[in-house]
Amino acid sequence: MPALLTHFRRFASGVRHDMWPTPERAVLQELERRASREARRTPGRVEVAPYRFEYSDAMSAWPQWDDIFVHRTLAFETTAREPRILDCGANIGLASIYFKQRYPDARITAFEADPSLAAICRRNVAANGAAGVDVRDTAVWVGDGSIEFVCEGADSGAIASLRPTVSGPMAFVPAVRLRDWLNEPVDLLKLDIEGAELPVLEDCRDLLHNVRALTIDLHEFNPVNRQTGAIFELLAHAGFLFDMRGLESLPWRASRVESPFPDPSPVWVATVRAWRH
Repeated sequence: MPALLTHFRRFASGVRHDMWPTPERAVLQELERRASREARRTPGRVEVAPYRFEYSDAMSAWPQWDDIFVHRTLAFETTAREPRILDCGANIGLASIYFKQRYPDARITAFEADPSLAAICRRNVAANGAAGVDVRDTAVWVGDGSIEFVCEGADSGAIASLRPTVSGPMAFVPAVRLRDWLNEPVDLLKLDIEGAELPVLEDCRDLLHNVRALTIDLHEFNPVNRQTGAIFELLAHAGFLFDMRGLESLPWRASRVESPFPDPSPVWVATVRAWRH
């Protein structure tokens, strides 16, 4: 009987969410509908009060919105009145909008390498009351200058020298050295930089004491050259506790590999959250 009651409550909750969705769930439903009908990389616009934003690809905006606004995977607590946040790999700006919604006085710098996505990001943060976000059309890397970038057009653009398993127009884009931004206390460092996590963090190793918390989209694209162990070791030596959640297989980005196990998943992304003792 208790199990049946629990099942009924979950069913009733699901019906309630479908019939009277919150604005966040209404946006999610609209993006899911469009993702099922639109060709990949078809730009569009969603307007569900109080939200209004553009996207470049509904199929990638849909899971981003689900993670950030429905499941709140980027939620973090701070006592800072004006938390300093670096949003590295900002894409179309959803994370920065969420941070501004949660902490209106936050000082946010958003970095996005793909010029077309950076332009969308800038318009989106302005349209959603987050106009104070400083959007930079730059890649986050280990040095300043210009760097070749694969503009994949959705959420998987990457630095060309990392040999990403995606295709798209190649462009030389400005690059900034992240360590130069860590000379002051940073309340949250968000890294979603498509495989560049390890070299960037290694370059910042001696300045990570200024970072109070990190959230990292940890990408493993090369089965024979993993970066997870090295990143965990680096975080531990820098004095962080950390956890790992939401591992998602990316089979469409993997070459065929020999394995004694059915359906191997050698390519994946997971979220790592790190914080100080």
